[in-house]
Amino acid sequence: MAQNAQVSRYEVNRSVRMVFARHDADLSRIDYSFTGNTVYLSGDLVKPGGDFSAQDVDTLAREISALPHVRDIQFNLNNLKVVSTGDSWQVTRTKKSIAAAGAVQQAGSLGDSTVVITKAEDLKTVLDDLKADSAKAGKPKSG
Repeated sequence: MAQNAQVSRYEVNRSVRMVFARHDADLSRIDYSFTGNTVYLSGDLVKPGGDFSAQDVDTLAREISALPHVRDIQFNLNNLKVVSTGDSWQVTRTKKSIAAAGAVQQAGSLGDSTVVITKAEDLKTVLDDLKADSAKAGKPKSG
């Protein structure tokens, strides 16, 4: 193959990233790489607000498959099992996505220390609340 005819894996990776961006995929949760006419996907395929539907995944896979030089897609996702059935993609959820588990973590049952701010407040009020919560946590419970 001539030098100018070689496939630039970086161009294909850029095109894959653009497909994910068009579908509002959380790019921090999915890894992708193009090697030897195959796009490899791993991680969690989720949107910032939740999961992709089976139809969304099928559409996304079709768009990636239609990219120049892409002949195959290999899915190794944590939250979805995706298998080609010839003319479409069979999508099965393998476990609850991390987006759904985030709500459990916010409740503190998994020990996550992430603080989610749902409304704007004065900084002094927030710091005072944190100080009060910290003081309560440090006191032994009486019973």
